[in-house]
Amino acid sequence: MGCPHVEIGATPAVDALLNLARMVFESFAHVPVTEELLRHVWEGEDDINKGGHRFGLGRVRKTEFPEEWTQEDVQRALAETLKSPQVISGRKAPYFCDREVNGVVVRVVLKEGISGLQMHAAYPLCGQGVYRNDPGGKVALPLDLYIWEE
Repeated sequence: MGCPHVEIGATPAVDALLNLARMVFESFAHVPVTEELLRHVWEGEDDINKGGHRFGLGRVRKTEFPEEWTQEDVQRALAETLKSPQVISGRKAPYFCDREVNGVVVRVVLKEGISGLQMHAAYPLCGQGVYRNDPGGKVALPLDLYIWEE
């Protein structure tokens, strides 16, 4: 990725232009949303630190999708985020692809696998009905698109 005649990191302005080009043209629609990964995102693993973002699971330090979202809604949101991410961060894998879908900012994390890029994780960052489970209780994370400016 990048322009053949422009050195990445040459100036902040060059980096900003290259990132803008990536945001406009990059698509990861070829990366599949597998049943295994969808289950990981929705229900999680036996290790409570891995996955599990379904509303009501209550896994500490995890965000949860809105109560009204179904597993099918999450699958569609992940596919939409891969197809048309609004923000892509990372110069090389892992890539973080974000998109606002129905009032929720969804993040998909891509890593290099044996056969190319693979979805490694996905979760809601913020939005209507999104909560993070802190040790002291649930914390609402309302929609905040300024998170992309950090």
